[in-house]
Amino acid sequence: MNRIFGALFIVTCFFANSCTKSKPEQPTPPQTPTLSSAKEIVSLRMRKWTGFGFTASQETVNIQGTNITVYLPAGTDLTRLYAQVVISGVSISPDPTVVRDYSNPIVYTVTAQDSSTKQYTVTVILSSPSMVYFGSSNKNFYALNITTGALQWKYTGTSTFAYSSATYSNGVIYVGSGDSKVYAFDALTGSVIWTHQAGNTGVESDAVVVDETVYVGCNDDYLVALNVNTGVEKWRYTTGGNISSSPTVGNGKVYFGSSDGKVYAVDTATGALSWSFTTGGMINQSGPALSNNVIYVGSRDGHLYAIDALTGLQKWKLSSNGISFEQSSPTVSNGVVYIGAWYEIGNFARKGSFYAVNANTGQVIWEKLQNTAISSSPSVGGGKVFITADDNNIHALDINTGATAWTKQILSNSGSPAVIDGVVYTGGGGTGFFYALDANTGLVKWQFATPQGLMTSSSLIITPSGQVKHTGDSGQQN
Repeated sequence: MNRIFGALFIVTCFFANSCTKSKPEQPTPPQTPTLSSAKEIVSLRMRKWTGFGFTASQETVNIQGTNITVYLPAGTDLTRLYAQVVISGVSISPDPTVVRDYSNPIVYTVTAQDSSTKQYTVTVILSSPSMVYFGSSNKNFYALNITTGALQWKYTGTSTFAYSSATYSNGVIYVGSGDSKVYAFDALTGSVIWTHQAGNTGVESDAVVVDETVYVGCNDDYLVALNVNTGVEKWRYTTGGNISSSPTVGNGKVYFGSSDGKVYAVDTATGALSWSFTTGGMINQSGPALSNNVIYVGSRDGHLYAIDALTGLQKWKLSSNGISFEQSSPTVSNGVVYIGAWYEIGNFARKGSFYAVNANTGQVIWEKLQNTAISSSPSVGGGKVFITADDNNIHALDINTGATAWTKQILSNSGSPAVIDGVVYTGGGGTGFFYALDANTGLVKWQFATPQGLMTSSSLIITPSGQVKHTGDSGQQN
C-alpha cells in the first residue's frame, strides 16, 4: 500500500509540472545612453614650430572661464606656434596642432558628446625679463634689474665673459666664454640649459640667433652653427684665422670676418661658401653690419669697407690713413655709418678718430674725437651717438654734427655702450662698476659693483615693454 502511494505521488508531481506553462521572458527594453555635455579645455601648452616647447619659467598659462592667456618670453616668434591641448570633449576646432599665427587671439570650439559646444579665446602675450645682461673679466655673467640695477642672478664660470656679448631669443640668453664654451641660460633664472664646447682657444665672437640656429665664431678658426634648443652642432665652416668678429645674418647667409683678412658669406642652412672678400689686413672685433643689402666692416688695413651682400663685390672703401678699424663694429642708422678707428699697428703713437660716414657714398659727414683711440662699438638713440674711448671717457655726440653733448669718465676698457628709452648702459671696468646713465645728461641713475672685473662685455637690454636691444658689436641698425 505504501509503495503504490509513493508511485502515485511521483506521477502526480510530474504531471503537474509538465502541464504548467512557463511565461516567456520579456526582453529588456533598450536603454538610451546619456551623452556627456563635458566640453572643457583642461590644459594648454604652446610649442614652437620646430616641436620644442618652453620651460616652466618661460611659459605661464592662465585659464579663466573661456579666456586662456599664455605668457611667453619676449622675442618669441608668435607667427609660428602650435598648441598641445587636453580637452574633456570629443573634438576641438580648428586643429590646435597646426602651426598658426598667434599674433592675434584665436578662438577654439570644443564639442561635447551631446553635440553642445563651447568657445575658448586663446591670447598669447610676450612677457619680458626687464633686465640688462653683461659679462665680466671676473668670470661672472650678470643679469640686473633694468630699473634699479639690483642683481637678479649671476653665473660664475672658469674664465672671462668680457669678450662675447650676449644675445636673447625665446627666453634664453646665449653667450660665449674664454673657456671655449657657448652657454644657453634661462633668461629669468640663470639656470644653464645647455653648453657647447666650441674649440679649445676661447670664444670672443657674439652668438647670433636666427630661425632656431645659433651662429658663433671661435678662436679655433671656424664658425659653427648650433641647434638653438640643444646646442648640437649642425655644421661648421673653417677659415684661415681665428674668428672674433661677430656674425650677422640675412638673405639666407651668415656674414662674418676672420683674422685671415677675409669677409665670408656662408649659406645658413648648409654652411656652404657663397662668397668671400679679401681686405688688406685682419678683421678682429669688427663685426659686419648689414643694411640695405650692403655689408659694412672694418679692417686692420685702415679701411672701412662697403660690400654688396649678394655678390661680395666692393661698393666703396674709406681710408683712415693707416689707423686700424679692426676693433670697432659699424653701426648703421638712417643712412649713416658710425665707426671708430683704433691705432696704427706698429706705431701706437698714432691714434684714431670717430667717424660718421654716408652709407651710400662712403663720404665722411663728420670726424670727431681726433687722436683718440677707439676700441669699442657705437650705439645710437635720442638724436645722439654714444661711444667709449681709450681716453677713459664715454662720449655723447650729436648725430648730425658730432658736437659733444656730454662726456663722463668711466674707464670702460673697451666696453661698448647701449642706449634705449633715454638710458645708456655701459661697463666701467677700470672703476669697478657697471653704469646706467641718463642719456641726456650723463648723470648716474644707478651703478653696480663688479669686483676685480677690469673689463666688461657690451650690454644686452630687455625693457619692460619687451624691446630687445643689443649694442653695436653685431652691427646695430636703427
